[in-house]
Order: sequence, then structure tokens, then C-alpha cells
Amino acid sequence: MILTLWMRRALLGLCATALAGCAGTRTVGQQDAPALLAGSDYRAYAALYLDDRGQPKYDPESLLDSLEAGKAFNDAGMWALSRDAFDAAARKLNWKEDTVDTPEEVANLLGTTLTSDAFGAYQGKIHQGALIDYYQAINHLMLGNEANARVDFNRLQVRQDNSVTQLKAFVSTVNKSVKEGLADEKSEGAKQSLGEVGPKIADGVKDLPGGLAQSKIRMAVGDAMGAVFRATSSVESDKRPNLSRDMLKRAGAASATRGGDAVIAYLGREIRRGNGRLRNKAIILYEDGVGPSLKEFRIDLPLFIVTGKVTYAGIALPQFQPGQAAFGGLKVGAGKTQQETAVLTDVNELAALEFDAAYKGVVAKAVISTVIKTAAQAVINHQIDQQKPDPLVGALLKLGTGAAQYALTKADVRAWANLPNTIQMVVVDRPESGTLALAGSLGQPIAEVPLQEDANTLVLVKASGTSGKPAVYVQALPAEAPVAALGGAASGPPGESAASDAPPAASTKAG
Repeated sequence: MILTLWMRRALLGLCATALAGCAGTRTVGQQDAPALLAGSDYRAYAALYLDDRGQPKYDPESLLDSLEAGKAFNDAGMWALSRDAFDAAARKLNWKEDTVDTPEEVANLLGTTLTSDAFGAYQGKIHQGALIDYYQAINHLMLGNEANARVDFNRLQVRQDNSVTQLKAFVSTVNKSVKEGLADEKSEGAKQSLGEVGPKIADGVKDLPGGLAQSKIRMAVGDAMGAVFRATSSVESDKRPNLSRDMLKRAGAASATRGGDAVIAYLGREIRRGNGRLRNKAIILYEDGVGPSLKEFRIDLPLFIVTGKVTYAGIALPQFQPGQAAFGGLKVGAGKTQQETAVLTDVNELAALEFDAAYKGVVAKAVISTVIKTAAQAVINHQIDQQKPDPLVGALLKLGTGAAQYALTKADVRAWANLPNTIQMVVVDRPESGTLALAGSLGQPIAEVPLQEDANTLVLVKASGTSGKPAVYVQALPAEAPVAALGGAASGPPGESAASDAPPAASTKAG
């Protein structure tokens, strides 16, 4: 009876630890996001972050919830709500734009909790800081706030300039944590186990994109849009040739495809031709598909401690899951002048760089943790045998200790769920007709976009799936011009501006 009570308390403690490990509020579950995004119904998705009065209900103290809410509002054309959510996310993100060292919180997570399965608050990633600044710049462009957009693009440049150094610092922190974690004499079993399960562990990284280079931690589309902003702003000092030239040089180094290189090269030629300005152009930004995710896989084999006194031994690891395309690309214009968008930023590469860098630390933590827990399980089960309980009771108690260890063996698979798979771009002359035709990569009609005369125009297109019509938003540049929208998540009730954050009653699609 005493043993049973003691075991109950131990198991309750283990369960409490497991629950504590799920720290972090999330309005929309990671597993629910793909179904919601399949039809590109961004309004319905954004509505999940609003209460009955249309007020935000995400948790501003949760980095992951703020990131996903900010992106959901941006996708839905709710620019002000998106701005506020990303402001909250920026405050919680440990990776800052003006530092290059690994944040103390991240170092502690890898180091002091190396043998713990409890997941603390979501720390964020290096590339997520650039994404925050990029989407904030877009929000302010669409809100007609050129001054704030300039601040965001400036911040984005500083952050991206530091990102490669930050990535190197992160790699160094992980390597140091692994070395320290495996240096203890108690870790001999972990080192032996690592050798035995090596081929299985590789499953976690088998789907990473190839050819990863640290320069890919930059968002090429962020650099390219920084150059577009300078070439279209109302401030004469923005037209200095070195500003856009340097930004486009960085964009070219980080571009994900040769097609992206060509878009960047064309943009540079047109800006030089216009003496630092773009004239009568349409800049099409296209977000395609749903970005990468993580899933858990287990190696449930008793390889770590050779003993018959355990009922479960295993590790749980995250596996990188590549994103999924929607239309794959857009065709812009008609006839002989038709062009296609090209991938500037592959979000899979951004996420994969940090996942690859962190993976050895994740594996070491998982193996050391399992060795320690399995040893503890063996000790507990030995104590059960010493008490000589009824054989059936003893077997059940041992199963309970194994079940508790199984429950505590979890992989951290938290990821920003509503990012696109790729961000694409193309720059074209304004058609003489004044209307820009948009179609899917197979020629599926998407929208006919009216463009303001004698102005540069930003056209945002978003499609996370193919079962619905993409959302399309239009903004004449410079940003003081009023916002226009074509269907999608931005079109609200009659008489409402597209910049309004009022939640719509129903979604209307472009086309």
C-alpha cells in the first residue's frame, strides 16, 4: 500500500512535469493549420484570433501565438492588427537585430536543460526576426505609412547583416553544449548509444534541402523589397545609387533560384536606368503554399541500457518536413509580354539552416535524457521487486513506470505554422491597358488587377492551397496613395476600406 501510494505520487509528479513541458499558449493548434489554409481562406483563419467583438484574442506573451496571429492578420489584409501582433512578437523574440551573440536564454535552453524533456517558452529562430521586420514593412506600406516602412526596412537590413554571424554563434553554442553534455562520466552510456542508433537518427534530417549555405539565412526578398522601397519612396535621399545597389547585391547572394537572380538583375538595371527610381512598374510579390513543419519520430528500442528491469526505453526526435507548394508560381500579363514569378526566398532553406545547426544538440539532449530516465526506471523497478508485491501488481507498477517514461519522451515540434513555402517576385511594366492579368502556373485565371496610371504599384498575391482562389491586394507606391483590394481576405463590407481591420462576414475571392 505504501509502495502504491509512493508510486502514485511519483507518477503524478512525472505527469505534472510533462504538462509543464507543453509551455506556451497557442490559439490555433499546429495540426489544425493545414486544413484551414488549404483553401486560402485567410479571413476565416484570421477570425480565429478575434473574439465576438472583433478584438484580438491571441496571447501577446506567447511568441509563437503572436507570430502566427501576426501572419494570419497580414494574410487577411488586416494590416493594423498584424502590425500590433508582430510588435508583440518582436518584444518576445530573444534574437535581436542589433546583437550577434547567441541569446542567454537560448544558450541556457541548450545547456542547462540538456537532460530535461520539459519544453520551456518558445525561444524563436534567427530567421524569424527577419520575417517579423519584413512583414512589418509590408504592413506599413499597405497602411500608407512610408516613415514606419522605412524604419522597418532599415531594421531588416541591420538584422540581416548580423544574421550570418548570429548563425555562426548559434552553431558554436550548440557544439559547446553537446561537448559539455557528453563530457560527464555518467554520459558513457549516451555516447555508446549514439553510435548504435546513428543511422536511425539521420531520419530527422533526411528531407533537408540540399546545397545549404549560411548566406541563405538572409531573406533575398527582404533585400529586394528594400531596394524597391528606396526606388519608389517620396524621399530624395533614398535615391542614392549605392543604397539600392548594395541591397540588390545582397539579395543576389541570398537568392534561392537562378530565376530569382534574373529578377534581381532586371530590377537593378531598371533602377539604374531611372537614376535611382522605378517608373511605372508593377512589383508582384507572391507567397505560395505552406511552409516547412516538424513531426515527431521515435526510436523505441532498448539499446541504451542492457537490463531486463525496464519496460520502455527510447528517444523522440523532431523530423524536418518540407513545405508544400500551391500553384507553384504565377503567370503575369498576357501574350508575348507574359512573365512568371521566380522564387527569391525559399522558407525551407531559412528553417533548415537552423534546424540542421541545432539537430546534434537535440539528439544529444534526447539520448542523455533517455539514459538517465531508463536508469531511474531500472532502479524503481528493482525497488518494486525488493518489496515483493503480488506478481500482477508488480507487473502493473513496472508498466506504470515505463508508461510514465514514454509520456515524458517527447520531441519539441513547435514551428511557425502559417508561413509560405516560397516567396516569389517579378517586376513588369504597367500594361498599356491599365489592367494586369494574373494566372496560375498552369494558366488558371486568378485576377484582373487595375493599376493606377503613372505610378508604381505593389501587388501582393497569396495562395496557401489550390482549393480556393488566392488573395490579391494592391497598393500604389509611394505609400501615401490609398489602398485598394481585389477580393481575397481584404475585401470587407460595402463602404469599408481594405485597410480596415473589421472582420468580414464572409470571404470573397479574387477572380
